Amino acid sequence: MGHGAGAGETPAIVFAGGGPSAAVAAVALLRATTWLRLRYRLVLVDAHGRHARGTGYAPGDHRPLDAPVKGMSVLPDQPCHLMDWARTGGLACGPETLLPRRVYGDYLAQTLAATVGWAAPHAGLEARTGRVVRAEQRDGASVAVHLADGAVVEAAALIVATGDPRTAPPPEIPGIADPGAAAGLATCRRGALLTPEGGVSRRLFAVGPVRRGHAAATIPDIRAQTERLAERIADTVLRDRPVTA
Repeated sequence: MGHGAGAGETPAIVFAGGGPSAAVAAVALLRATTWLRLRYRLVLVDAHGRHARGTGYAPGDHRPLDAPVKGMSVLPDQPCHLMDWARTGGLACGPETLLPRRVYGDYLAQTLAATVGWAAPHAGLEARTGRVVRAEQRDGASVAVHLADGAVVEAAALIVATGDPRTAPPPEIPGIADPGAAAGLATCRRGALLTPEGGVSRRLFAVGPVRRGHAAATIPDIRAQTERLAERIADTVLRDRPVTA
């Protein structure tokens, strides 16, 4: 996946985990903010380099999806987007078709890449192989994102998208509500992490099964989450940034 605006010149929104939840959230955020001409970059950090696909939609996975095409579009305002994409690629596909999981992985990756291309030059994406182990807020103005290899990424915001916390524990984040890693991260309705006192973070977010009470989240569930999350990030992280010419 290509890069957009320069890495040293723009605020970064970092994803801990780069699989399907991150891909759907990245698409939603790019679509919600690009019309504002805000300059920023997304950084998807995936431990295994399976960006957009995660573990569930690997290239060699021929198992069918659990849900038909009619409910699996990444774009909420275009319910036929997946079906049209499949037909354009020469696949026989109708609303009730159960596509192979590998094909859906192709769809996620290509839709994300196409959205990044559409969002340029205002926003861009960096796909990075690595693992986020810890994140620290700095006076509410930024987040220091620590990777397993010792690198530190300075971010305007962190979105945790590591999947089911029972099998993929989220990174350590001091100062947030901590019921135990397997229980998931406590968030408000729009995905911002909560403090032990019930306060709402302006820089820390979560999406997908890692959210407390959402371990069984499906793509339609994640899609609904990401629409609210994109609005929250646009309002609390990006709107005070200068627009491009």
